[in-house]
Amino acid sequence: MKSAAAIGAALLTLACSAGSSPAPQASALAAPLPARFPSGDVQLAFTLDLPAGAAPFPAVVLGHGSGLVTRQQLTWLSSQFTRLGFAVLRFDKRGAGESTGTYTNVGVANSERMFPILADDIANGVRFLRTRTEIDPKKIGLAGNSQAGWILPYAARALGDASFVVILAGPVCSVGLEIYYSDLAEFSQRPLDEVYALLPKFSGADGYDPMPVLREVHTPTLWLLGDDDRSIPVRNTVANLTALKAEGRPFEWRTYPGLGHSLGPQIWDDIAPWVARFR
Repeated sequence: MKSAAAIGAALLTLACSAGSSPAPQASALAAPLPARFPSGDVQLAFTLDLPAGAAPFPAVVLGHGSGLVTRQQLTWLSSQFTRLGFAVLRFDKRGAGESTGTYTNVGVANSERMFPILADDIANGVRFLRTRTEIDPKKIGLAGNSQAGWILPYAARALGDASFVVILAGPVCSVGLEIYYSDLAEFSQRPLDEVYALLPKFSGADGYDPMPVLREVHTPTLWLLGDDDRSIPVRNTVANLTALKAEGRPFEWRTYPGLGHSLGPQIWDDIAPWVARFR
């Protein structure tokens, strides 16, 4: 899976090419914002971006991709949601930037332990926003890219009442299968049809499997997926989403021919009307 820094840089470029967003205008706050919000014994440093207009605002808590992600790397995504009228909470991942705690790289062996911890950080971000009078506590969603595709549904299940989830290029398959796929595809010119033909040979450890959690998620969720993604197996992801939707889960997805893991500006033509109903 590509690092969040590389993905963020690519998406910052595409966000700028999609048109500059007006700077968020802060409305009067009921109380000064603290420097951090708590998540267990960790303190997470954050920025709260506000859109133009009058409070209270609907809001989005941003999740992280893989790596030592700071809130500065989430500016591109925040600007798109503030443009759509949402306040955005973006924070330094635990152990990164100005947040306390220890950063731990996630792999197959520790994914079942680490994803619940990272999901708690997201859920605690939502709980923090619900203490703020400039935020509508009944209109808070989640969004993020790549590795966040495993983490955000876990947080949504824990919360039970998140308004929505938006996942950019996030996998719906086990961590083991995703790594196997990316090892075959990410840094090669091998045709993707050939890569997918090799996936049934995967016999390694799965690590975290999102399917049991997703079967218990009742939050409307939208995935944005590039057909030419060489980091996550989109065909497997779509097959799993199709099965989950048939079971009654409120899931939707959009696929984009020719786009890879960094996607492109056209995704916002689909995201904007989809999230508008949650404002």
